[in-house]
Amino acid sequence: MAPSARRWRLVGLLGLAILSTIGCNPLTSLYFLAVGLDPKVEPDCRLASEDKNKEVKVVILTYCPLEMRQELLGADRELSSLLGQKLLEGTRANKEKITIVSPTKVQHYKDEHPNWQSNGPEVIGKYFRADYVIDLEINTLTLFQARSANQMLRGNAEISITVHDLSKPGEEPIFKDEYACEYPPSREVPISDCSPQKFRMQFLTRMATDLSWKFTSHPVADHFPCD
Repeated sequence: MAPSARRWRLVGLLGLAILSTIGCNPLTSLYFLAVGLDPKVEPDCRLASEDKNKEVKVVILTYCPLEMRQELLGADRELSSLLGQKLLEGTRANKEKITIVSPTKVQHYKDEHPNWQSNGPEVIGKYFRADYVIDLEINTLTLFQARSANQMLRGNAEISITVHDLSKPGEEPIFKDEYACEYPPSREVPISDCSPQKFRMQFLTRMATDLSWKFTSHPVADHFPCD
């Protein structure tokens, strides 16, 4: 690519970065440009310790108070697993020391403690000796476009995000946010073009990627979130 073309491409990326920060907190959505480095989007709630030698342990707790349709059974557990994978990928790329408590172990705890919700997410976090709990409450989750007789795929999700710092027991959560995703954002997908099973994985992966970006930085060039 010619130098002038690269410069124009970079200008375009920075323009998108500026537009995407409108309405966001400028202190937590900064874009950095350095010689030889790709500009990155900073997270809203960085979990990694400022001490580069300290490893941070995180529990991801996903809950859906609504009865899920047949095609979405187990999607909450799958989202936890995918978010853990994406968060590890991002933090490793950023040389941040974070470990994720196995979603299988978290699910086993929930199965063994049917009333876990009444105890609050901090109790689970302390059980696993975690530093933080990412608490995700799925308020809306659908795969099919409304009034399409299940012939058109278009994912829709609304998730409440709460992060608890277990070093500050009894205090308010350190982060709260509402995440919304419409996937794909510009069109429906006929089931003749993509099976619901494959589409479900693509949709959950998109959400997991977006959610991971709230906790670790990522390149501007990759920034195409649902919302």
